[in-house]
Amino acid sequence: MTLLQLQYFQTLARVLHYTRAAEELHISQPSLSYSISELEKELNVKLFHKENRKISLTVYGEQFLPYVERSLALLDEGAAVLEQLAGDRPQVVQLGYFHSISASLIPALMGEFYRNEDNRPIRFQFTEGTDFDIFEQLKAGGLDMAFGMHRDDWAESVVIMRQPLYLAVPSDHPLAGRHSVSFDDFAKEKQIMLDKPSSLRRQMDRIFSLRGAIPNVVFEVRECNAALQYVALKFGVAVLPQVPAMETELVSVIPISDRDKEFVRTVYLSWARTRPMSPAARKVRDFIVERYSIPE
Repeated sequence: MTLLQLQYFQTLARVLHYTRAAEELHISQPSLSYSISELEKELNVKLFHKENRKISLTVYGEQFLPYVERSLALLDEGAAVLEQLAGDRPQVVQLGYFHSISASLIPALMGEFYRNEDNRPIRFQFTEGTDFDIFEQLKAGGLDMAFGMHRDDWAESVVIMRQPLYLAVPSDHPLAGRHSVSFDDFAKEKQIMLDKPSSLRRQMDRIFSLRGAIPNVVFEVRECNAALQYVALKFGVAVLPQVPAMETELVSVIPISDRDKEFVRTVYLSWARTRPMSPAARKVRDFIVERYSIPE
């Protein structure tokens, strides 16, 4: 099969009309029909079902389309990388991360990376979001690499840091003056937690379950800053990593006792195992792994 055949198939699968697809591809309709017919012969299946003037994808065509789209997207990505290398354009690396490291790890990493003059041509396109959303974007190919708490078989991951978790309470809460708290101190409090897709929520649910307790969840939010706002409004308490929004007179942040070792979360740098990386992305990944990775 040829690249043109795959491009013709992709266009026809989207338009589902031979005449319009041929016009869009700037070829004749007989040429398009012949190309699709030759592709079907090579694959030994029918990709399109034709009834009167209407066409639709067969079950084989539906199965084949995602692979074609991924292949063509990968080729486009490779061509863009070569264009960057051959020209004077900055080499762009797509890096994703979750909210609570945006003011700590990321600025320090960027400062250290750009101390090396050889790294100046590399530019970053940052994506900040929830841990779950960032990991999904990485899986879909929208990011070169990402910081997060998730791991999966399709991704290569290294440990970058371990984040201690803290108890955030209203500043006039009875626990506010404590130097540290244990799980039993706040287990029966009204809890403000992140949404269920988040890794922190899964961690908290697991901790409560292991302790044989049921959390009294009064609010579910998408990110840590929103949780802190509800804490400040005295709706409950929240277990969170250190974030800049904690620096307020309305909220007290208390360390959780060392004996409650579950209240630490591991941060990974992850990238797709099978998706090739641009030279710039490999350089950034190798820098982060060399300077920031720690043993599991």
